[in-house]
Amino acid sequence: PSARAQRIPHSATRIRDDLDSRAMAGAAQTTAQTSRKPAFSAFSQQQLWARRPALTPALTAKGMISLGVACFAVGAAISLVGSRLIGSLLYCAVNTRPDVAFAVGYLCRAMGRPTPDLYAAALRVLFYLHHHRHVGLRYEADSREMSGMSDSDWAVKHSTTGYVFNYSVAAISWASKKQATIALSSCEAEVVVLNEAAKECVYQRRFLADLGFPADAPTPVATDNTGA
Repeated sequence: PSARAQRIPHSATRIRDDLDSRAMAGAAQTTAQTSRKPAFSAFSQQQLWARRPALTPALTAKGMISLGVACFAVGAAISLVGSRLIGSLLYCAVNTRPDVAFAVGYLCRAMGRPTPDLYAAALRVLFYLHHHRHVGLRYEADSREMSGMSDSDWAVKHSTTGYVFNYSVAAISWASKKQATIALSSCEAEVVVLNEAAKECVYQRRFLADLGFPADAPTPVATDNTGA
């Protein structure tokens, strides 16, 4: 180790694990989880501070699909910049910002052949994050059990799976991704989503049980399709 590393006190590098998880969950303090750092770093690279704030992260699903239809050759510069930008947005979508998961998921489908329209759509997500940079996940002590919601965006080819699970007044797990199979109806697409949501629900229940918070009742997972 270097001399600089040796000057760091041992207490500063030691990880403390002497807090009871139940005491932490029952505390009155709340935790705010934001995605300012990755969003800000992306803005510094693009030099787009405070330009054209977007109120929504994406266009409609039909508009997002149409952006990837006309795939033509683009310069290497926009391809590299677009890939870096979408990579930064993906960090936000996966870790701290479920509100941009759908838009970023669509953008990731065309990273191999980006177009100027797709690059503009990525910038729209970036503008949205900058306009709502103070929005985050806020967790509070709550007696309610975990609950989930699922939905699908049915398409002619591959539909989109989306679900979210809430615990302690905020989202703890979410996903928005392309379905592996082609659904022949909206009901079939909803069944595929419920299958993915059920697997995630089982995992989260086991994880909470390992932390000392076993579920006392079945976990509700809502859907908007009666046939499913």
